Amino acid sequence: MKSKKSDQKIRNNKINRNADNTKENENEENEIEEEYNPKLDPKQIISFDYYLDTVYDLSYIDLVFLIDSTASMNCYFKDIKKVISKIIFDLEKNISKFFLEEIDIIKIGVITYRDHDDEEKTYLTNVETDLTEIKNIKEIISNIQFTGGKDEPEAVFDGLNSALNDINWREKSTKFLVHILDAPCHGKKFNNLEGDKIEKCPKNLNIEEILGNIRKKEINYFIIKINDSINMMIQEFKKLINIEILKPEINMDKNKIIKQD
Repeated sequence: MKSKKSDQKIRNNKINRNADNTKENENEENEIEEEYNPKLDPKQIISFDYYLDTVYDLSYIDLVFLIDSTASMNCYFKDIKKVISKIIFDLEKNISKFFLEEIDIIKIGVITYRDHDDEEKTYLTNVETDLTEIKNIKEIISNIQFTGGKDEPEAVFDGLNSALNDINWREKSTKFLVHILDAPCHGKKFNNLEGDKIEKCPKNLNIEEILGNIRKKEINYFIIKINDSINMMIQEFKKLINIEILKPEINMDKNKIIKQD
C-alpha cells in the first residue's frame, strides 16, 4: 500500500516534469519568435504569389541571398536573420499551391562579400553555401562573421559577379536573388561618399556586363534597402535591370556596432 508521502512525491515529480516540459516548449517558441513570427507580420516581403503565378513551367525555385558581411552590417544582423527567415517562410507557403510535396523544389544559396582591402586578410567574396536545402540555412546564416570594410563603399560588383557565376543555378529553375546591404559600390557615379578613392573595380569587372547577364539568366533581382546611402547606386542599376526595392523593418542594435577596420 502506498503512503500519502509516496503519493505526494509522485505528484511533485509529475508537476516538476510538466514544468520542465513547459519551460522547454516556451524556450522553443521564443527561439522561433526571435527569428520570425508569422502571426505578427503576415504581409509578404517579396510578393512571391505574383512571381510564381506568372511562371509558365514552374519546376524548381532557386533563392540566393547576397549579403554585405563587412563590420558595419553587424548591428543589423539580428533583424536580417528575421527577414531571411520570413522570406523563406513566405516562399514555402506560396509554393504549397503548386506542389503537394516540396522535396528539392526550393534550394537556397548564400554569398557574402567584403571589400578589396579584405581580400588578403579574410576574403573578398565567399560562397557560404551553394544551393542547398532549407533546413541547412539557419546555421549557415548564423555563422556569418562581419568584419573589415575600411571605407564606406564595398565590393558590390564582386559580390554580384560571385552570385551570378559561383552559384550553380539550376537550368529550369525560377530564380530569385536577394541583395542585403548598407553601403554602395565604389565610384562617384554610384555614390557621393567622401573618402572613396576607387573609381574602377580592381578586378576590372564591368557592372553593365554583370547586370546584363543577371537579366539574361532571368534572375529576379531584389535589393533590401537598409539606408539611403545606396540610392545613387540603385538609380544607376535601374538603368540596366529591373530591381524591386524592399524595405522590411531592419533596426540598428547599438550594442553590436563594430568599427570597420
